[in-house]
Amino acid sequence: MIYKARAKVNLTLEVTGRRDDGWHMLDTVFAPLSLEDRIFAERLPSGLAFSCSDKALETESNLAVRAFRLMQARFGFAGGLSLHLEKKVPSQAGLGGGSGDAACVLKICNELFGLGLTKAQLAETGAKLGADVPALVYDGPTRGRGTGTEVAPIPTALSLPLLIVKPPVGLSTPAMYRKLDEMGLGGNAAAEHAAQENGPAQSRSSLAEAALRAGDAAALKAQLWNVFDAAADGEEITLCRQALLRAGAEKAVLCGSGSASFGVFPDAAGRDEAAEKLRRKLPDSWQVFVADTVNEEENDG
Repeated sequence: MIYKARAKVNLTLEVTGRRDDGWHMLDTVFAPLSLEDRIFAERLPSGLAFSCSDKALETESNLAVRAFRLMQARFGFAGGLSLHLEKKVPSQAGLGGGSGDAACVLKICNELFGLGLTKAQLAETGAKLGADVPALVYDGPTRGRGTGTEVAPIPTALSLPLLIVKPPVGLSTPAMYRKLDEMGLGGNAAAEHAAQENGPAQSRSSLAEAALRAGDAAALKAQLWNVFDAAADGEEITLCRQALLRAGAEKAVLCGSGSASFGVFPDAAGRDEAAEKLRRKLPDSWQVFVADTVNEEENDG
């Protein structure tokens, strides 16, 4: 069987403080995308047979492999899997490609071994693999708090046409958090400043969630924001944003901790036209992806 392993963008990403153990506290709105990897899965009598279109990723440290090992250790089901991962989502882009693969494998195990787990239970398990995994267990937007792993679905009928540009550089998430800290944007002082400016109930994530629930695209676009934009100042990153805005994007925002950026467009036709222009204009080492935000979530608890 073929399964979708979705990428994501953070429509908002705010740092609300930092714990004593160094972990940053977030308030963020995740949106899964039509941009996706594909996983081909079949049951085996035992063990795991894992392959990938990118041979460099065929390791035990791959999040898809770790997700299977975690599910088997935690729930003790008999049997194994054959998994083949077809990669499309680029790494070190802020699109959650590896996390989406892990979330997909959690759902594959749940389905093929008849575990009967809810999305909330799968999300709690996924938190042990990474901060983005719980959100990508869901097939629609979610609000993430804590370290990003405390997620709740946001019901909406709204979809945004996006264009994603990935430069030929990657950004390290730990390094980006260190840069936020150096800039005074990653700790409690930054959170206190934001609260004074906007009020605790007026965070961008709160307003974005309300806009999603109301299906108000204009209100949602007004709240698109990422704290990492202030720290991602490399030449290629700046060019990404400029290229998207010049191509007609209403707003251009960093994807997660980078290095890709996404632009939101008034309609899909304008977005598709901009994609063709950028593919012709940008060097071959740059990647351009057309994607829509997705909501296919079924409420199962």
